[in-house]
Amino acid sequence: MPCSGRSNLLFALVSCVAFAPACTAFPEPMEPTPQPITLKIRLDERLMIIVPVSVNGAGPYDFVMDTGSSKTIVDRKLAGELDLPQIGEKTLVGALASAKMSVVQVNSISVGGATVQGGEVFSADHAANVASRVRGVLGEDFLRNFDVLIDYRHLVMKLESAPGSMAATAVGEHLPLQLTGTLNGSPTPNRLIIFGRVREFGDATMSLLLDSGANQLTLFRDNLGPGAGQAVPITTGNFNQWVASSAAIREIRSLHLGSTSVPDLTAVALSRRAGVDTDGLIPTSLFHSIFISSHKGFVILNPSFPKTGRDEQAAIATSE
Repeated sequence: MPCSGRSNLLFALVSCVAFAPACTAFPEPMEPTPQPITLKIRLDERLMIIVPVSVNGAGPYDFVMDTGSSKTIVDRKLAGELDLPQIGEKTLVGALASAKMSVVQVNSISVGGATVQGGEVFSADHAANVASRVRGVLGEDFLRNFDVLIDYRHLVMKLESAPGSMAATAVGEHLPLQLTGTLNGSPTPNRLIIFGRVREFGDATMSLLLDSGANQLTLFRDNLGPGAGQAVPITTGNFNQWVASSAAIREIRSLHLGSTSVPDLTAVALSRRAGVDTDGLIPTSLFHSIFISSHKGFVILNPSFPKTGRDEQAAIATSE
C-alpha cells in the first residue's frame, strides 16, 4: 500500500466540513455489535475509500467514507429515488467555500451490518462528484458511533459500536483524540483532531484533522517558509465541485505524531480558505492501518492485534 504523502501527486481532496448551526445527530447504534463488523473496502485512483451504504434498508450504494466530513451527504437524485423528506436547509462551511444544502430525514444508515437509526443528513446535486460513480459521502456523524479500524494493507474496515475487543487489545501508542474543533468561536462537532510537529515550521504543535478524504498533508497557512517551492496550480474537491487553486509545496523531513515519525513528506499549503477549524489535514492513507476510538478518545497508528482463531477465519472470509 503506497503512502499518499510520499508521492509527488499535487492534488488535495478537501472535504473538511464544519457546519453551523448543528443538525440533529444520529442516535446511538440500533444494536451494539457484540463483535467487530468486518467489511471489504476498495480504493479509487485518488485513494478515496469506497464503502457499501444502505439507506432506509435500500441499497447498498457506493459512498466515499470521509472522516474529514462532519456530516453524511446523499446525492440529491438518490434522495429523490428514496423519497427522503426534505426538512430544511443548512449552510456548510468548508475549507475552500461555503455551500447551502438541503437537509433530509433518514430512518437508518447501514454499513456492512452496522446500523444507526434516525437522523438528518445533507443532500446536494452530485454530492460526491469529487469521486466518480458514488452516491454520497459517509461522514463522522455516522462513524463517531463506532470504534473504527481502517486497514489499507488488507482493504478491510472494522466497526465496533461500543468499547470492546478492539479498544482493549489494540497495541500501539495511544495518541489523544480531540472530537470537537472551534470555528469563529463556536464548537464544531464530529471532528477527529490529533496533534503533531514539523521541525521545519518551528516545531510548534499543530492541530491536524484525520481525513480519509485527503491524499496530501495539507496545511492551512499562507506560506511554508523559505524552503518552499514556487506556487503550483492544483485542483481540490470541495463539496460537490472541483475548485482550481494554487498551493505552495515543500518537502519536509518528518512529521512527528507522539513518538511516531513519518518521514519524507510533501506538504501542501492552501492559502485560499473559507473556514477551517484546524491547522491542517493529515491523510489516513499515510498509514498501513489506523485505529480510531471515538468512545475512548484515542488513535493508534499502525496498530497490531493479537491473533485469534476467529480473526483468522474472518480474514479468510473477507478475502474470498
